[in-house]
Amino acid sequence: MRVIAAALLATLVAAPAAEAACRIAGAKCLTPEKRADAPRYAVGEALPRGKYTVLLNTEYYGLPPTDGTFWYFKVDRRVLKVEPRTMEVLEDVTRAASRAVW
Repeated sequence: MRVIAAALLATLVAAPAAEAACRIAGAKCLTPEKRADAPRYAVGEALPRGKYTVLLNTEYYGLPPTDGTFWYFKVDRRVLKVEPRTMEVLEDVTRAASRAVW
């Protein structure tokens, strides 16, 4: 019994950390790829021009219509209200947008 326990312990110690975390012996462990954090723009910061998409048909997304003094931009998985001349972020309206944005 001690020989089996020693062999099992040696196998677990020698296994890479990802495989040691598996609950089923012999299963291939998959680890999620780490994504680079997207830049988060705060209120008052400027968005770079030409990098993000302007949202049109804002009613479809559950957002109030724009009167031209601001636009909505899709920035990764967020929706930002932006002043179009300066590209300054006025507000993060992600929670107000419907799931249709994604």
